[in-house]
Amino acid sequence: MSKKIINIHLISDSTGETLSSVARAVLSQFEGVESNDFIWPLVRTKPQLDRVMESITKDPGIVMYTILHDELIEDLKKQCYKMKVPCIPVLSHIIGEFSKYLGMNISQTIGRQHLLDGEYFSRVEAISYTITHDDGQSSWDLYDADIVIVGVSRTSKSPTSVYLSCRGYKTANIPFVSIETIPATVYDLKKPLIVGLTINPEKLMQIRQTRLALLGQEIGIDYVDLESIKNEIAESRKLFAKLNCSIIDVTRRSVEETAAKIIQLTQEKKIKEKK
Repeated sequence: MSKKIINIHLISDSTGETLSSVARAVLSQFEGVESNDFIWPLVRTKPQLDRVMESITKDPGIVMYTILHDELIEDLKKQCYKMKVPCIPVLSHIIGEFSKYLGMNISQTIGRQHLLDGEYFSRVEAISYTITHDDGQSSWDLYDADIVIVGVSRTSKSPTSVYLSCRGYKTANIPFVSIETIPATVYDLKKPLIVGLTINPEKLMQIRQTRLALLGQEIGIDYVDLESIKNEIAESRKLFAKLNCSIIDVTRRSVEETAAKIIQLTQEKKIKEKK
Protein backbone atom coordinates (compact mmCIF):
# COMPACT_ATOMS: atom_id res chain seq x y z
CA MET A 1 0.00 0.00 0.00
CA SER A 2 1.54 3.32 -1.11
CA LYS A 3 1.70 6.16 1.38
CA LYS A 4 -0.42 9.26 0.93
CA ILE A 5 1.22 12.53 2.00
CA ILE A 6 -0.82 15.62 2.77
CA ASN A 7 -0.02 19.15 3.92
CA ILE A 8 -1.42 20.33 7.24
CA HIS A 9 -1.22 23.98 8.31
CA LEU A 10 -1.55 24.47 12.07
CA ILE A 11 -2.28 28.10 12.93
CA SER A 12 -2.36 29.30 16.53
CA ASP A 13 -2.28 32.58 18.41
CA SER A 14 -0.43 30.69 21.17
CA THR A 15 2.25 27.97 21.07
CA GLY A 16 0.41 25.54 18.78
CA GLU A 17 0.97 22.56 21.11
CA THR A 18 -2.73 21.75 21.27
CA LEU A 19 -3.05 21.77 17.49
CA SER A 20 -0.06 19.49 17.03
CA SER A 21 -1.45 16.98 19.52
CA VAL A 22 -4.90 16.96 17.91
CA ALA A 23 -3.47 16.65 14.38
CA ARG A 24 -1.30 13.67 15.37
CA ALA A 25 -4.21 11.98 17.11
CA VAL A 26 -6.50 12.41 14.10
CA LEU A 27 -3.90 11.35 11.55
CA SER A 28 -3.15 8.17 13.50
CA GLN A 29 -6.63 6.95 12.57
CA PHE A 30 -5.75 6.80 8.87
CA GLU A 31 -3.41 4.01 7.84
CA GLY A 32 -0.77 4.88 5.26
CA VAL A 33 -1.25 8.65 5.55
CA GLU A 34 1.62 10.94 6.51
CA SER A 35 1.75 14.72 6.76
CA ASN A 36 4.00 17.66 6.09
CA ASP A 37 3.20 19.88 9.07
CA PHE A 38 3.45 23.64 8.72
CA ILE A 39 3.28 25.01 12.25
CA TRP A 40 2.43 28.69 12.67
CA PRO A 41 2.50 29.76 16.34
CA LEU A 42 1.84 33.26 17.76
CA VAL A 43 -0.27 34.45 14.80
CA ARG A 44 -1.99 37.52 16.24
CA THR A 45 -1.97 40.20 13.54
CA LYS A 46 -3.20 40.61 9.97
CA PRO A 47 0.35 40.83 8.49
CA GLN A 48 1.30 37.60 10.29
CA LEU A 49 -1.78 35.87 8.91
CA ASP A 50 -1.00 37.16 5.41
CA ARG A 51 2.42 35.46 5.54
CA VAL A 52 0.74 32.24 6.61
CA MET A 53 -1.72 32.49 3.70
CA GLU A 54 1.17 32.86 1.27
CA SER A 55 2.50 29.52 2.48
CA ILE A 56 -0.92 27.88 2.24
CA THR A 57 -1.25 29.15 -1.32
CA LYS A 58 2.13 27.65 -2.18
CA ASP A 59 1.47 24.33 -0.37
CA PRO A 60 -2.32 23.84 -0.12
CA GLY A 61 -3.67 21.45 2.47
CA ILE A 62 -5.89 21.11 5.52
CA VAL A 63 -5.94 24.17 7.77
CA MET A 64 -6.51 23.77 11.52
CA TYR A 65 -6.58 26.73 13.87
CA THR A 66 -6.94 27.92 17.44
CA ILE A 67 -7.42 31.68 17.21
CA LEU A 68 -9.49 33.96 19.46
CA HIS A 69 -9.49 37.15 17.35
CA ASP A 70 -12.78 37.20 15.40
CA GLU A 71 -11.48 39.37 12.53
CA LEU A 72 -8.52 37.05 11.95
CA ILE A 73 -10.82 34.03 12.01
CA GLU A 74 -13.16 35.55 9.41
CA ASP A 75 -10.25 36.53 7.18
CA LEU A 76 -8.75 33.04 7.45
CA LYS A 77 -12.06 31.33 6.68
CA LYS A 78 -12.74 33.54 3.63
CA GLN A 79 -9.31 32.94 2.12
CA CYS A 80 -9.49 29.20 2.72
CA TYR A 81 -12.95 29.09 1.15
CA LYS A 82 -11.60 30.80 -1.97
CA MET A 83 -8.75 28.28 -2.14
CA LYS A 84 -11.17 25.38 -1.51
CA VAL A 85 -9.16 23.96 1.39
CA PRO A 86 -10.70 22.75 4.67
CA CYS A 87 -10.52 25.28 7.52
CA ILE A 88 -11.15 23.58 10.87
CA PRO A 89 -11.59 25.34 14.25
CA VAL A 90 -10.18 22.88 16.75
CA LEU A 91 -11.45 24.17 20.09
CA SER A 92 -14.32 26.57 19.38
CA HIS A 93 -17.12 23.98 19.54
CA ILE A 94 -15.74 22.41 22.73
CA ILE A 95 -15.27 25.82 24.39
CA GLY A 96 -18.79 26.80 23.34
CA GLU A 97 -20.28 23.70 24.95
CA PHE A 98 -18.33 24.33 28.16
CA SER A 99 -19.48 27.95 28.14
CA LYS A 100 -23.13 26.92 27.84
CA TYR A 101 -22.87 24.29 30.54
CA LEU A 102 -21.03 26.59 32.97
CA GLY A 103 -23.12 29.64 32.12
CA MET A 104 -19.92 31.64 31.72
CA ASN A 105 -18.24 33.63 28.96
CA ILE A 106 -14.73 32.65 27.87
CA SER A 107 -11.83 34.77 29.07
CA GLN A 108 -10.56 35.78 25.60
CA THR A 109 -7.03 35.62 27.02
CA ILE A 110 -4.56 34.33 24.43
CA GLY A 111 -2.30 31.54 25.69
CA ARG A 112 -4.19 31.29 28.97
CA GLN A 113 -3.30 27.57 29.27
CA HIS A 114 0.36 28.56 29.58
CA LEU A 115 -0.04 30.99 32.50
CA LEU A 116 2.53 30.53 35.27
CA ASP A 117 -0.03 29.27 37.76
CA GLY A 118 0.22 26.67 40.52
CA GLU A 119 -0.43 23.83 38.11
CA TYR A 120 2.46 24.96 35.89
CA PHE A 121 4.95 25.01 38.77
CA SER A 122 3.64 21.67 40.01
CA ARG A 123 4.35 20.20 36.57
CA VAL A 124 7.86 21.65 36.56
CA GLU A 125 8.47 20.15 40.00
CA ALA A 126 7.24 16.77 38.76
CA ILE A 127 9.63 16.87 35.79
CA SER A 128 12.55 17.81 38.04
CA TYR A 129 11.71 15.00 40.47
CA THR A 130 11.41 12.46 37.65
CA ILE A 131 14.77 13.35 36.12
CA THR A 132 16.43 13.11 39.55
CA HIS A 133 14.84 9.69 40.15
CA ASP A 134 15.51 8.12 36.76
CA ASP A 135 16.97 4.62 36.53
CA GLY A 136 17.14 3.95 40.26
CA GLN A 137 18.69 7.27 41.31
CA SER A 138 17.83 8.94 44.65
CA SER A 139 15.97 5.91 45.95
CA TRP A 140 16.02 7.20 49.55
CA ASP A 141 12.99 9.49 49.08
CA LEU A 142 10.68 7.40 46.90
CA TYR A 143 7.93 8.04 49.48
CA ASP A 144 7.42 11.46 47.85
CA ALA A 145 6.68 9.97 44.40
CA ASP A 146 3.22 9.70 42.88
CA ILE A 147 4.24 6.71 40.77
CA VAL A 148 7.10 4.19 40.97
CA ILE A 149 7.78 2.11 37.86
CA VAL A 150 9.80 -1.13 38.04
CA GLY A 151 10.91 -3.26 35.12
CA VAL A 152 13.78 -5.00 33.38
CA SER A 153 16.05 -3.09 31.03
CA ARG A 154 14.45 -1.70 27.82
CA THR A 155 10.81 -1.80 28.91
CA SER A 156 10.41 1.97 28.27
CA LYS A 157 10.60 2.94 31.95
CA SER A 158 12.36 6.26 31.37
CA PRO A 159 10.28 7.62 28.46
CA THR A 160 7.09 6.57 30.24
CA SER A 161 8.26 8.33 33.40
CA VAL A 162 9.07 11.53 31.53
CA TYR A 163 5.70 11.45 29.76
CA LEU A 164 3.94 11.07 33.11
CA SER A 165 5.98 13.88 34.64
CA CYS A 166 4.83 16.21 31.87
CA ARG A 167 1.30 15.38 33.00
CA GLY A 168 2.23 16.46 36.53
CA TYR A 169 3.06 13.09 38.15
CA LYS A 170 6.26 12.73 40.16
CA THR A 171 7.55 9.47 38.73
CA ALA A 172 10.53 7.36 39.78
CA ASN A 173 11.70 4.32 37.86
CA ILE A 174 13.80 1.45 39.14
CA PRO A 175 15.60 -1.07 36.92
CA PHE A 176 15.10 -4.70 37.82
CA VAL A 177 18.35 -6.69 37.84
CA SER A 178 17.47 -9.05 40.68
CA ILE A 179 15.21 -8.98 43.69
CA GLU A 180 18.30 -8.33 45.86
CA THR A 181 19.12 -5.09 44.01
CA ILE A 182 15.70 -3.52 44.61
CA PRO A 183 15.88 -0.77 47.29
CA ALA A 184 14.39 -1.91 50.58
CA THR A 185 12.34 1.29 50.79
CA VAL A 186 10.14 0.08 47.91
CA TYR A 187 8.48 -2.53 50.14
CA ASP A 188 7.33 0.11 52.64
CA LEU A 189 5.85 2.63 50.22
CA LYS A 190 2.25 3.67 50.89
CA LYS A 191 1.61 6.84 48.89
CA PRO A 192 2.99 6.01 45.41
CA LEU A 193 1.32 3.71 42.92
CA ILE A 194 3.82 0.95 42.13
CA VAL A 195 3.64 -0.45 38.60
CA GLY A 196 5.59 -3.35 37.16
CA LEU A 197 6.33 -3.36 33.43
CA THR A 198 6.73 -6.65 31.61
CA ILE A 199 7.21 -7.61 27.97
CA ASN A 200 7.33 -10.58 25.62
CA PRO A 201 10.85 -12.12 25.86
CA GLU A 202 11.30 -12.45 22.08
CA LYS A 203 10.31 -8.81 21.58
CA LEU A 204 12.67 -7.70 24.33
CA MET A 205 15.53 -9.65 22.79
CA GLN A 206 14.95 -7.83 19.46
CA ILE A 207 14.83 -4.44 21.18
CA ARG A 208 18.06 -5.09 23.04
CA GLN A 209 19.86 -6.40 19.97
CA THR A 210 18.81 -3.32 17.98
CA ARG A 211 19.88 -1.05 20.83
CA LEU A 212 23.34 -2.61 21.04
CA ALA A 213 23.78 -2.43 17.27
CA LEU A 214 22.90 1.28 17.25
CA LEU A 215 25.34 2.03 20.07
CA GLY A 216 28.04 -0.23 18.67
CA GLN A 217 28.46 -1.74 22.11
CA GLU A 218 29.10 -5.22 23.36
CA ILE A 219 27.45 -6.32 26.61
CA GLY A 220 27.51 -9.73 28.29
CA ILE A 221 25.78 -12.43 26.28
CA ASP A 222 23.11 -12.84 28.98
CA TYR A 223 21.72 -9.42 28.07
CA VAL A 224 20.50 -10.65 24.68
CA ASP A 225 20.26 -14.39 25.35
CA LEU A 226 16.63 -15.49 25.07
CA GLU A 227 16.70 -18.00 27.93
CA SER A 228 18.39 -15.48 30.20
CA ILE A 229 15.79 -12.87 29.27
CA LYS A 230 12.96 -15.31 30.03
CA ASN A 231 14.46 -15.95 33.44
CA GLU A 232 14.96 -12.23 34.03
CA ILE A 233 11.29 -11.50 33.28
CA ALA A 234 10.12 -14.43 35.40
CA GLU A 235 12.17 -13.13 38.34
CA SER A 236 10.74 -9.62 37.88
CA ARG A 237 7.24 -11.08 38.05
CA LYS A 238 8.14 -12.69 41.39
CA LEU A 239 9.01 -9.22 42.66
CA PHE A 240 5.74 -7.79 41.33
CA ALA A 241 3.85 -10.52 43.18
CA LYS A 242 5.79 -9.74 46.34
CA LEU A 243 4.92 -6.05 45.98
CA ASN A 244 1.33 -6.90 45.05
CA CYS A 245 1.55 -4.21 42.38
CA SER A 246 -0.23 -3.70 39.07
CA ILE A 247 1.49 -5.22 36.02
CA ILE A 248 1.37 -3.77 32.51
CA ASP A 249 2.52 -5.71 29.45
CA VAL A 250 4.20 -3.16 27.16
CA THR A 251 4.82 -5.56 24.26
CA ARG A 252 2.23 -3.93 22.01
CA ARG A 253 1.80 -0.63 23.82
CA SER A 254 3.22 2.74 22.90
CA VAL A 255 4.67 4.93 25.67
CA GLU A 256 1.50 7.05 25.51
CA GLU A 257 -0.73 4.00 25.93
CA THR A 258 1.31 2.71 28.86
CA ALA A 259 1.19 6.13 30.52
CA ALA A 260 -2.57 6.37 29.96
CA LYS A 261 -3.06 3.01 31.67
CA ILE A 262 -0.90 4.10 34.61
CA ILE A 263 -2.88 7.33 34.97
CA GLN A 264 -6.07 5.26 35.00
CA LEU A 265 -4.60 3.10 37.77
CA THR A 266 -3.68 6.19 39.83
CA GLN A 267 -7.26 7.41 39.58
CA GLU A 268 -8.59 4.02 40.68
CA LYS A 269 -6.16 4.06 43.62
CA LYS A 270 -7.40 7.49 44.73
CA ILE A 271 -11.03 6.33 44.55
CA LYS A 272 -10.27 3.27 46.69
CA GLU A 273 -8.42 5.38 49.26
CA LYS A 274 -11.41 7.73 49.62
CA LYS A 275 -13.77 4.89 50.47
